[in-house]
Amino acid sequence: MKTFSFTVCFLLMFGAAAANAQSKSQPTSKDNDEFTQRLEKEIDRFLSRVTRSWTRINDSDIEESDTLDRKRRSLRTADISSDPYAHSYTGHTVIEEGETVDGDVVVKGGNLTVLGTVDGDVLVIGGTLFVKEGGTVTGNARVINGDIVKDDGGTIEGYEDKSNATASSYRTNRSSFRRYGTSFEVPWKSEYSNLDDVVLRYNRVEGIFLGLGSEKRYYWDGRRSWTGFGSFGWGFKSHTWRWNLGVARQFPLTEEGSHLLELGVEAYSLTDSKDRWIIGTNENTAAAFFIHEDFLDYFSRRGITGHVAWATQGSVLRTEVRVGYAVDRYDSLTNRVNWAMFGGDKSFRPNPPITEGNMRSVVATVGMTTLDKTVRGPEGWAIVATAELGRRMPGSDYSFDQYILDIRRYQPLGRYDNLNVRFRAGSSEGILPEQRIFQIGGLSTLQAYRYKSFVGTRMVLINAEYIVDGNFLDDLDFWPSWMFGGVNFLFLSDAGFVRTPFPTTAPQDGFDKVTWSEFNHNFGFGLANRSGSFRFAYTWRTDIKAPGALVFRFVRPF
Repeated sequence: MKTFSFTVCFLLMFGAAAANAQSKSQPTSKDNDEFTQRLEKEIDRFLSRVTRSWTRINDSDIEESDTLDRKRRSLRTADISSDPYAHSYTGHTVIEEGETVDGDVVVKGGNLTVLGTVDGDVLVIGGTLFVKEGGTVTGNARVINGDIVKDDGGTIEGYEDKSNATASSYRTNRSSFRRYGTSFEVPWKSEYSNLDDVVLRYNRVEGIFLGLGSEKRYYWDGRRSWTGFGSFGWGFKSHTWRWNLGVARQFPLTEEGSHLLELGVEAYSLTDSKDRWIIGTNENTAAAFFIHEDFLDYFSRRGITGHVAWATQGSVLRTEVRVGYAVDRYDSLTNRVNWAMFGGDKSFRPNPPITEGNMRSVVATVGMTTLDKTVRGPEGWAIVATAELGRRMPGSDYSFDQYILDIRRYQPLGRYDNLNVRFRAGSSEGILPEQRIFQIGGLSTLQAYRYKSFVGTRMVLINAEYIVDGNFLDDLDFWPSWMFGGVNFLFLSDAGFVRTPFPTTAPQDGFDKVTWSEFNHNFGFGLANRSGSFRFAYTWRTDIKAPGALVFRFVRPF
């Protein structure tokens, strides 16, 4: 738009100057011809700029078939480097906060950090694209021989593409490029290591909780050896300070900055919950504040944990192996507030008591993910297995081992539909305390059933959802595409069961002779966006005739 405005002003000034000159003296025929030629050149240049901008804007709105779409992406991004109107830079480049670059941006042999706005496409060759909080790229982003690191609050409105190229136009040794980012985007990361800036939540055991936090950073390139993270805040109804403080020593293991060894320790006094895999803090805060529904059950956890971890971050695959030893104290919490903005005479559920005591346990986690955001929704795998070993630990009031496996697949099936599936299973040996018991039913689990209606020491849960773009029949002349723009149809199904065998039963046992009749099942349908994060659906049980359950979410359930 700046180019557009400048050209218009230029033409107006040019015309005004010419008119002024003409009023002062009578022009000759030769002068008129020269003026006409100059004016025609400026108009042609102006129209060329407008046409190019209009074409670029319209291209982002046109939906082609999958094959044509991929061709357009590759051709368009590849052409940026030779585009005479693109802004081209060499070496590390920063688009400062408040700065707007109109047009495409090409950076060769360095990183591009976007704090402001790029109104166009971005191509980075031999470096990393950083989109910081508040930074925006309105077009597509492609990185060749590098990475894309997008902070929370950073926006890329178009496609994201990372690739390794050996084109003759730009050759480089891959080992010479490092990952300069400090993020590690994996679904199993602890919420308490990811608190940044202001911490604000509302629940029935603390009321309003207000604090500050600093998230954990991963220095893949080795420019810093130590990283610290933590948070602290005050519960206005619990009258209790809650905090955590962690520090870790990090060792990059490769020159490419893709492998990291970490030794760390964290101390904490937390209002914790075992239910964060069901619903996150932000969504639960909204439910508690607005509709008088607090879905998390809470307990106090105070202690210290030391760990060793090995993490990898490639262009597609990210993995982590972590082993820690935890020394914790668990105590029950009770309701402190019963207010919500809406909900009438409803009351919060009583916060259930736990098995109080001192716990010593070894916690091992192995995770891998290829999950990525695409224009057609999330795509990839996310697998995490956790084992907590607490049997016969000296100084512990508990004696149990627990194992949890979570496998998720997000699969775009084509231009118009997605299939997302989760399999989650849990087992144990010994006597589980209340804060480790498996509970399913209701939100994010068996969505047509009463919340936490099934309790046991063995668990199997399967969730599947099929999302169809509302314009899947837009080739029919009478299909109301205007009505379904941005709307997707959602079909979902959940199935699961729990068991409680004798406490000495081995963890691999207790799943024998499972029949379909033992599974509790529901199905439903509704509306959602393409990623499935925002949804409005209705679900029914299949075992008995019962009223359905309404589901409204603004965060993807898995």
